[in-house]
Parts: sequence; C-alpha cells; structure tokens
Amino acid sequence: MNYLIYISKYHKKILFFMKRKLSFFLIVFFIFSNINSQTNQFLGINTIVIDPGHGGKDPGTLGTGRYSLTEKDIALDISLKLGSYINKDYPNINVIYTRDDDSFVKLSKRAEIANTYQADLFISIHCDAFTSESVYGTTTYVMGAHKTKSNLEVAMRENSSILLEDNFDIEYSGFDPNKPESYIALTLYQSENINYGLNFASKVQKEFKQAKRKDRGIKQAGFLVLSRATMPSVLIETGFLTNKEEEDYLNTENGRIEIASGIFKAVKMYKNELEAVVEQRMDELIKIDKNNNVNVFFSVQFFSSEKEVDFKNKKLDNSLVLHFLENNVHKYCYGKAKSYNSAKNYQNKLKEIGFSDSFIVAFVNGNKTEVKKAIEMIKKD
Repeated sequence: MNYLIYISKYHKKILFFMKRKLSFFLIVFFIFSNINSQTNQFLGINTIVIDPGHGGKDPGTLGTGRYSLTEKDIALDISLKLGSYINKDYPNINVIYTRDDDSFVKLSKRAEIANTYQADLFISIHCDAFTSESVYGTTTYVMGAHKTKSNLEVAMRENSSILLEDNFDIEYSGFDPNKPESYIALTLYQSENINYGLNFASKVQKEFKQAKRKDRGIKQAGFLVLSRATMPSVLIETGFLTNKEEEDYLNTENGRIEIASGIFKAVKMYKNELEAVVEQRMDELIKIDKNNNVNVFFSVQFFSSEKEVDFKNKKLDNSLVLHFLENNVHKYCYGKAKSYNSAKNYQNKLKEIGFSDSFIVAFVNGNKTEVKKAIEMIKKD
C-alpha cells in the first residue's frame, strides 16, 4: 500500500515538469483533484534517506588489509557527515538513516525505510573493489540494465549481502545474486524515476571531479536496494579500497569530508533546481481565492529564541516582523505574502543580509500551520 500511495504522490510532482503530452487543463485538474488526498508533503525535497552500505556481520569490501576500517565503516562515516551537512543547512529537511551504527540491515529493509518515510531522494553510500589494484575512481549508479560485464559484477558483489540474511530466497522471491538471469526482472522497476536519478547522479560526479577525484561516470545496473525504492535513487561508489592510493585517501578524515561535501553540494544543486521549477509551476497554477473568507498567508521564519526579544534591524522594515510562540520558543517571521512566490522575495531579502537559514512558513486565520495545509485553502480561479 505504501508503494501505491507514494507513486501517486510522486506523479503529482512529475506533472509539474511535463512539457509535452498533457495540456495545461489536465495539469490543473490533477493538482486540485489530488491536493486533499495528498496532504502529507509539500512539493519539493522534504525527506532524504541516506543508506550506509553493509554493516554488522557484513563488512563489505575489506580493502588491501592495511587498515582496520572496512567498507561498512567508511560508508557509515561519510553518510553521517552528509546527513549533518544537510541538517545544518536545511533544518526543515527530514534526514533518515537506514543505519546509524554498526548494525546489519537487510537490503529489503533499507528500501522499505525509504518507502515508509516517503522519501524524495534515496542515497546509498559504498566503496568499490576490483581484482586489479590499478583501478580507481568514483562511480554513481542508478537502477537499470547493466550494459557491461563490469557493471553486472559490481551489482552482484553489492547484492551478495542478501546471502547473509535468513530466508533470503523467500524474502527476494528466489532472486540469486550470483545468477545473471535473476537481474532481468529488476530492470522493470523504477523506470519513471531513472531520469531524476540520472540528474542527481550527474551532479554527484561533477562535484567529485571538482574535488580532483577520478570520474568513472554514471552507470546503470541491477541493484536490489535501488530496485525496491519508489523514488529517485542512486548508489555511490566513493572509491576503490583495493587501490592503495584511494584506500589511503578514504581512510583519512579529510578524504571522507571531501566526499561527503561533494555529495552534499550535489544535493543542494538538485534541490534548488527541482524546487525552482515546482515553485514556478505552483505559482502559475495556484492563487488565493479572493472570495474565500479563510485568511491564508505565507511568511519567512528567520530567528528563534528561548526568550522574547525586541527585534530590530536597520536593513529590514521592522513593521513587517511577526512574532509568535511555539512549544515555548519565541519565533520571528518577516512579511505577509498571499502567495508562496511572494514569500520567496522576503526570503531572498533575509538571505542577502545574513539569515541564510530562513525558511517559508504559512498561517491560516492567524495560526501557524504547515505549508501543505495552507495550500489546501488555495483555490484556482
């Protein structure tokens, strides 16, 4: 049931991006016919699930044996760093980890977590390996048919984690990670999310290249963990632990910071690009109904304090500063806008003068509410 609900919700996002085959009327009809049933998410990036590969009894790639850290340890550290960067810059984004310690998590459970939380992006972090020590570099995979033998071998290695699970043959309907024929059916999943995954993957590889890491490109292969996720998903191989130079790099704090920072920058670019289009479409299609007696407005929260303060700023029109109390915390907003896009102008102003963490909130009849619920009060002309 979670799968069907999420797919329906994600279709609503996709419609905003479709430039062909659907008329303007159909897009408007779809939005307003679904807005009441899809109340659990504002259009945009709200939830990101980060999946540190392997864990517990599954160490993943062991590397050359020169270090105590294995793939599971490096993947976890990079994942936690990535999550902390997202939380710091985007406190309104819900970051979920499939594991945050050295525990063993089934591949099916990892995708289930992402689907349950209705994530907007699924990022699986791994380290690579090969029989030749000379091979090195970073690769980002999306779900799809493996076009080369090497892609299939990577998928087989990562999927072999299920052999450590109890009753894996039942859990995965007879899937055998060591048989190429088992991978044929996997390519049927996720077809509509692949383009979004490819978009994000390209940004990840671009950032790795900026960090002077070898770019091995974007590839497609049949990863079980990606096949069951119902949102744009990628599996990132951060480097080869079988290559001594790359293993040295990933065993340093600075190396792992660089990798996590590169992925975070890609998240930031993807989020901004996705939401810019969504916001543009939303403002084109949705307006406040002038005949509606419900008072709905958007504002921008930029400051909070345990104690009430008399906020003054020479760079702002202080008459537009709003104050409210929520959970015993004094919160301050700027501006009253009748549309989300107008509120963005206030947000840009705040960011220009240093309030980089400001974010848009909504009020209905004077009470703060979630943006998604405010949208429910908005009607088409």
